[in-house]
Amino acid sequence: MTAKNRGATGYGAGVLLIAAALLYLLTLDNGLRPDELIGGDLITHQYAQAEGRPGNAPGYPLYTMGGWLWFRLGRTLLSWALNPIQILSLYSTLWGLASLLVLYLILLQMTRRQWLTAFLLTAFYAVTFFFWYYSVTTEQYTSAVLQTLLVIWLAFRWDERPRDSTLLWLVFLSGTMLANMVTTLFILPPLLGFIFTKQNPSNFFQKPKLILQAVGLACLPLLSYTYVFISGALHPEWRGAGEWPTAWAWFVDFLTIPQGRDELTPGLGLQNFFTAEFPALMWQELTWPIFVGGLVGLAFLGKRRALFLYSTLLIYFVFCWLYRFGNWFQVIIPAYPIFIIGVAAGMKRIDEWRMGSGEETKRRGGEEATYESGNTHYTSRFTLYALRLTLYILPALLITLLLYRFSTNLPRADQSHLSSDTGLDPGWAILADQPAPLALISSDFPEQVALHYLTNVWGATSAVYPTNPGDLTSPGGQTARLSRYITRQAAVAAPEAVRLAVTYPQAAGEQLIALWPAPRTELPATALPLDLPFDDALKLAGWEQVEMDYPLPPDVARRLPRANWQIALYWQTSQPLREDYTISVRPLIGGQLINESETALIQDHQPVWGVYPTSRWRPGEVVRDVYALTLPEGLTPEAVQIVVYKTTNTGFENLAEGTIVTR
Repeated sequence: MTAKNRGATGYGAGVLLIAAALLYLLTLDNGLRPDELIGGDLITHQYAQAEGRPGNAPGYPLYTMGGWLWFRLGRTLLSWALNPIQILSLYSTLWGLASLLVLYLILLQMTRRQWLTAFLLTAFYAVTFFFWYYSVTTEQYTSAVLQTLLVIWLAFRWDERPRDSTLLWLVFLSGTMLANMVTTLFILPPLLGFIFTKQNPSNFFQKPKLILQAVGLACLPLLSYTYVFISGALHPEWRGAGEWPTAWAWFVDFLTIPQGRDELTPGLGLQNFFTAEFPALMWQELTWPIFVGGLVGLAFLGKRRALFLYSTLLIYFVFCWLYRFGNWFQVIIPAYPIFIIGVAAGMKRIDEWRMGSGEETKRRGGEEATYESGNTHYTSRFTLYALRLTLYILPALLITLLLYRFSTNLPRADQSHLSSDTGLDPGWAILADQPAPLALISSDFPEQVALHYLTNVWGATSAVYPTNPGDLTSPGGQTARLSRYITRQAAVAAPEAVRLAVTYPQAAGEQLIALWPAPRTELPATALPLDLPFDDALKLAGWEQVEMDYPLPPDVARRLPRANWQIALYWQTSQPLREDYTISVRPLIGGQLINESETALIQDHQPVWGVYPTSRWRPGEVVRDVYALTLPEGLTPEAVQIVVYKTTNTGFENLAEGTIVTR
């Protein structure tokens, strides 16, 4: 290979990796849908990497331990540019980029160092949907692709130069498969056949040292399962649903993957052997030229190599059909590059035909000049011209297919800034109310899982303890004094939690209600004192403009349906009130109500978001009440009109009204 060709090969690899990295960074997952936050592989892997807990059975210890280290390194180096979800997803991107590099190296070998062909085929695989999607989200499938491609790369290298060191690398790699994604092991039976058809198995028994080294290297990665056992022993809450008498009983059950066994069934049955989902998905995603060209092209690898990869595809096919109710598609991702390798082998054979026909035409041309041997010369020239056209047709076809799959898959694979990524919004809305440190927050399920994620993975706060609706008990081991809150959603779900005989609710913000253990008797230092009477017993004792300065992430701030103006009113009564009054807050400009789309912007509700009716107030108690409105951009009220009224059988009846000047 010339120095010029070596340079082109290196530049091709560099451009490929940079372009793929930019594409994946721009489409990197940066949010969570509500259903993703509730459960599934994606959220399980995120918690596993963030907290160092085992992933789904059987735990994926190597992948998870590496993810735990990466998350901490990424938070240190990249938190200025990426949010925690992006950092977690970038771990998959790193595996994906490494997979593309290995595939590029294999294709270079297949195509006689034709870097452009290797570049285009690798780029095509980079934009197939499954690989693209799992390169920008937090699941472990791109690591399976890398392991599979490394097996093929090392096997081909050993085939060319049979060295014991290469075999030992293959053995160690097989051990890492046992400690990661076990479906990658499907390639091992074909690999053993590939090796033993070149070297008699009896030859290896004459090398006891090699056998001992192989056994040791295969078992070495399995030591990582010690981490799974220790994690489950120290953290029973990480074991999942079920009861086990000992940590060892859980560990053995965990390794056997009971869920996977339940899903491993004949699925659709023989009558539905071919469906619109599988295997149709393969030729739809790869396109017919790549699918058919790959299957045919594998035959040109040579008998042993072709049998090696055909057998692997056959095992993948059988697994997909049997595992129809599980993650059958997980073997599709490493299957696709085998088709790509087949295309490269086919293109190599076409190139050999072209070169051979050129030589034959030259030879026959010379013979015709001397012997005038009929039309053979012209036929050979026609064949040569046709083969020469492939120099332009095949690259053009690859570029067309690449652009087609890119444009088709971009809307599906792009996981950045999705409008559906609202899973964390309930938690952000609560944190925007800025609860006091060491806050126990009774919340509904969407709020609870969002707060748990923001606390344990995102790191947005470390002093919030979300609980179920109505649960106001201190978390285990928590001895410090906690500020107790209930969200408006939880108060609706569990109204009995607000026991007015022993708690004294105060509006803490747009979402939170603080549950004080004793009546509030004084205004906070931030409030502006007033003495505005609304009848003989009720007065407005103070007010304050609520500063909404919590630093929400930009995407959340744009999407979250949160008011941009809040005011807190402090009420006080000198004697018990017999009625349950409603309070209407009406911001004014120039003495007039503010209108939005011909609708006056006002807010009416009973005090403390309806959970603390005025008839339950104690004399002398100060009650904080919050009102939140979304005002037109740039408008600031000059005053606020406040109306206190009660509903009657025929409508409503005002008690009194008053106005406070706000600027």
